[in-house]
Amino acid sequence: MAESVPDWLDAAREELKRQGLAGWLIHDFRGSNPFADRFLGTAAMHLSRPIFVLVPAAGAPVALVSVLEAGSLRMPGFEVRAYAGRRSADEALTRLLPDGPLAMEYAPNADLPYVSVVDAGTVERLRGLGAEIVSSAELLQAFAAWDEERIFQHRQAARSVMEVLDEAWNLIREETAAGRDVRETDVQDRIAEGFEQRGLTYDHRAIVGFGPHGGDPHYAPRRGEDRVLQPNDPILIDLFARLPQEGAPYADVTWMGVYGTPDPDFVRAFERVAAARQSAVDFLREAAAAGRPVEGREVDRVVRDLLAEAGYEEAFVHRTGHSLGSRHTHGEAVHFDDFETRDVRRLRPGIGMTVEPGVYLPEFGVRSELNLVVHADGPEVTTGEQSELVRIPLGPHHAHG
Repeated sequence: MAESVPDWLDAAREELKRQGLAGWLIHDFRGSNPFADRFLGTAAMHLSRPIFVLVPAAGAPVALVSVLEAGSLRMPGFEVRAYAGRRSADEALTRLLPDGPLAMEYAPNADLPYVSVVDAGTVERLRGLGAEIVSSAELLQAFAAWDEERIFQHRQAARSVMEVLDEAWNLIREETAAGRDVRETDVQDRIAEGFEQRGLTYDHRAIVGFGPHGGDPHYAPRRGEDRVLQPNDPILIDLFARLPQEGAPYADVTWMGVYGTPDPDFVRAFERVAAARQSAVDFLREAAAAGRPVEGREVDRVVRDLLAEAGYEEAFVHRTGHSLGSRHTHGEAVHFDDFETRDVRRLRPGIGMTVEPGVYLPEFGVRSELNLVVHADGPEVTTGEQSELVRIPLGPHHAHG
């Protein structure tokens, strides 16, 4: 039976034409480029020398490999060419390189480390041969966008995550009302049980932070070292899961509450964070109504500027949001980021995102997170949108001191 030609080739050609690119050059050396394995299956080829694969906007794709390995290479749909030594490789590359912009897994100044995996020396070498190298970041987004099945799977995951979140708050209410202590890992356990009951999977356990632990953005409770809920403690719960089907995307939310009477500074921080989060959604809706493309960094800047005006510039220590993935919670498409990186990729329909600004102080932390899916006519918020703190009354063992 003849081996099939990769089904992504036609989509890649169409995207190359849409973006005005001459081609896509995929380079890999012993697993240095994870996208090479994802699209070409290079890990199974057992290549010991560099490989260059050109997908032109027009014409047949070509794989250029060492003469030592050309005979055993099987790449249906690709013309296989061989080189022998560095000089031969340079000559073959010169003949291979098209005129015009050539996309590679590279980003100027490493602004997008998610896709900037081709080493600087290889980029220098190709430019020396006359290539015009640009980033493949926008090209790769064409393959990160969700189809209707993935969007449906995300909506299902989002609905289940919100249900489990409610169960976590109910556990805290019930245990404190009964006069029993509640530990951070108790809430973690309840979330894990809720996911298991619904057949969901996840890459690591939920983040649950009481009191000052919420001020550590990626705090990880450890059994026996975790905090027991204390009167007037802020409560941060960040949970994430997906359906078990391969490729099903995550849902990921963070919700805030308080046990007892909240400190006014905590209330103020929550209100500012929630308003900043909402500003991102409003910004996206307004841009869609105006038909204006949006870069990821723009959304981060809108949110970050609002929190800076409120006096929290130094306390907002991460990007505003990330794309949602299936292998991991964080995806590989555009992020809302002008802080950790400079994400100039444009949002496109089918991309799933989080919006999660935060304020992190020694006394407490605040993060408010929702999920959305980008559509041509604007964002669809797929999770809840927290506007008020969850209030847990003091239990009988704490109510009277």
